[in-house]
Amino acid sequence: MLQNKSIKKISELKNGFTHRWLELDFIIELFGAFKFTGLIKSLNKLKLRGYNFESLFSILIALPFIGENSISSLTSSKWSKTVEAHKDTFYRLKNNSMINWRNILWLFACRFVKAVKSKSENTDEIKCLIIDDSMLSKTGKLIEKIGKVWDHVTNRSVLGFKLLLMGYWDGFSFIPIDFSLHREKGKNKDKPYGLLKRILKKQFRKKRQVGSPGKGRIKELDLSKVESALQMFKRAISKGFRVDYVLMDSWFTCEAFIKAVRAVKKQTVHLIGMYKIARAKFEYLGKPYTYSQIRNMLGKPKRCRKARLYYLEAQVLFNGMPVKLFFSRQGKNGKWKVFLTTDMKISFLRMVEIYQIRWTIEVFFKESKQLLGLGKCQASDFDGQVAETTITLIQYILLTLRYRFDKYESKGALFRQAKVEVFEIRLSERLWGLLLELLKLIEDLFDDVDEMRLMEKIFNNEKAYNKICMLIAQSEESEYSNAA
Repeated sequence: MLQNKSIKKISELKNGFTHRWLELDFIIELFGAFKFTGLIKSLNKLKLRGYNFESLFSILIALPFIGENSISSLTSSKWSKTVEAHKDTFYRLKNNSMINWRNILWLFACRFVKAVKSKSENTDEIKCLIIDDSMLSKTGKLIEKIGKVWDHVTNRSVLGFKLLLMGYWDGFSFIPIDFSLHREKGKNKDKPYGLLKRILKKQFRKKRQVGSPGKGRIKELDLSKVESALQMFKRAISKGFRVDYVLMDSWFTCEAFIKAVRAVKKQTVHLIGMYKIARAKFEYLGKPYTYSQIRNMLGKPKRCRKARLYYLEAQVLFNGMPVKLFFSRQGKNGKWKVFLTTDMKISFLRMVEIYQIRWTIEVFFKESKQLLGLGKCQASDFDGQVAETTITLIQYILLTLRYRFDKYESKGALFRQAKVEVFEIRLSERLWGLLLELLKLIEDLFDDVDEMRLMEKIFNNEKAYNKICMLIAQSEESEYSNAA
């Protein structure tokens, strides 16, 4: 039985908790480690009918860990008689445009870094910022500012928002640290944002105070993703995140990002990204050439046996800035891919090894959508969309910290010190390793396979992904049996 008739604190939910892995007692401990009360003390003035922010927010964080996926299901479940606050109270909190959800996420991310730093025995691992976007599909055309955006995975326009996310890899774990939501106006003047004008007029709308966090999020909707990603990068550096590399695909690799990386003064940060702007000119041997022309001048490609790739490399100038180009392909007749980096000393193999870390953000998208319901919010108020996304990212940070302490920091450190192979490997590492071996096998059989495209298809195919997860689970069971 609950100690009180109403749930005002997360600790009062623990007797009903049934999740097999993340216990509510640990969430309470995490809130202590994150100094949760101190983090949101300034927000407790935002009281809604007598409830402070901490009480409501802690329950929102706990939802997936008590088997509920929304406030509506919480208030209509067995908890309905024990939750004092009605669902409208929670909705008013999420729809409050004065709450700075970005700052709340930053505070949790910074606390995570501080917490794991104190428990990590090795701080020399490569640390990366990873930038990518993902489709968040919606069902209601009357959601505020909703529109159709192009989904490059399915090659069609989908109703929803594009989630642009920046995550942090500290050498062991990936956590989300910043995001923005975007829409696309399109070129059809009769159907801006892919919708009829009469539909756009019916969409939910509300007034927001000038200078409010909610007003700023609305403005972000129509920023280019590159511009928004640059702002995220600058915020991360200003927050004191230690970064060795920024990893991105061809959508974000550009002159502006190269300049931003080079402009960092207090630490050395390099960029590694794929590059696809065919007409861009690089200075090579004193003359301007496209990357295709440069590749044709480099002669016979080398073979990297460990990566099973053919490659070429060239040091060039990009608008006066020194960069290194790597050309890579699978097999002798495979399609060339271009990688650009500001690290002039890096080898091809090392570049490939570091760039592979980028797939941890794909794992994040997959896990957070499957386990935590990322993107399933159908709130009409755009502030509610931002709040729900932020809450999901914080839940993922908590899960990562639990897994980090239980599965890696204690056992992993012990095994490494004993120079014994680590039995427990994170899902991101194991998944990448399995897929990489599969791609290498396919590469040996088919020269024209696009491994990046194939990887995306695997991540976005539920059947294939679930089979891989099953293989991973069976492998872990086998390792534990052998270890025992």
